[in-house]
Amino acid sequence: MPTVDAVDATQRQRAIAQRSAFVLITTVPADQLPAAELLAEYKGQVHVERHFHFLKDPLFVDALFVKKPERREALGYVLLGACLLYSLAERRLRRSGIPIPSPSRRVLTRPTGHELIRHLQGVHIARDVTTGARVIALPAIYHPTLHAILEALHMPPTVFTEPPVRAGPR
Repeated sequence: MPTVDAVDATQRQRAIAQRSAFVLITTVPADQLPAAELLAEYKGQVHVERHFHFLKDPLFVDALFVKKPERREALGYVLLGACLLYSLAERRLRRSGIPIPSPSRRVLTRPTGHELIRHLQGVHIARDVTTGARVIALPAIYHPTLHAILEALHMPPTVFTEPPVRAGPR
């Protein structure tokens, strides 16, 4: 029957050091950026990577949904564009400094893109029965939230109700 011995502290430390080794390969010359700064820069990308995690999920860009390579590539570009818009909206919302009232929670001073999308999902467009015009159909409790979001994004409420004017050929 095997016996259980006490763990040797030096062996344990050696194993921990070996497992915690971090290899970062780069084309940046060592004299241009010291290793510590390079590592800090790399680890700082988590803020960017946070929005791109869905692009690495095979369910989004796998052959299951799109079989042709050129269509997969096109879908990847569409998703990148969506991620860019998501990031820009979140950035503009946060930089505006406008507090976003949340009907279910406190006032949001640094709202995430997820919060933005969650609030905008409730926006529905309906036709006014008397005039036939498009109107925003939203419970009154969400009106202050929507107005604060649109103000922070520098967008008029008509962005939901009026189609953009397209310039014709010259």
